[in-house]
Amino acid sequence: MSVDVSQPPPNPAALIKQLVEAVQERGLTVKQIANAILHFSRSPDYSEAAGPEDQAVARSFFTGLSQLVVLVKDCQAPHAEGKPVRLAWYWWWQGDRLAGPGRSDEMERLADAADIDAAADRIAYVLSLDGESSTT
Repeated sequence: MSVDVSQPPPNPAALIKQLVEAVQERGLTVKQIANAILHFSRSPDYSEAAGPEDQAVARSFFTGLSQLVVLVKDCQAPHAEGKPVRLAWYWWWQGDRLAGPGRSDEMERLADAADIDAAADRIAYVLSLDGESSTT
C-alpha cells in the first residue's frame, strides 16, 4: 500500500474552525456539539415588535432558525486505497421521532470540505428569515 504524499491529509479541526469563523462573520451563532457536528442558529430580530409585551409573545412562539451540519467522509467521492479520505459538509436533517421508525434522519451534501465560503453562504441563506443572505 503506497501513500500519496503529494497532498496533505485533510485536517478536520482546521476545517471546522474555518467554517465556524466564516459563519460567525455572517451573523450566525455556532455551537460544536460533537467532534464533527455543528449546530448553527440565527436568532430572530424582535426590534420591530410594538412593545415589550409583543416581544415576549413573539419570543415564546419563535426562537429562531437552526440547523445541524456535519463534516464526514464524502459519500459521493470514490476513495482510492492509499489516498486521503475526501471530506464534505453535509446537512443533517433529523427525522420526526414521533412519526415512527420510517422517519429516519437524512444527510444531504452541502459542499466540499475545503469550500468554506460556499458552505458558509449556503448555511447563512438557509437560516435567513427573508431568503436573503446577510452577506448581500
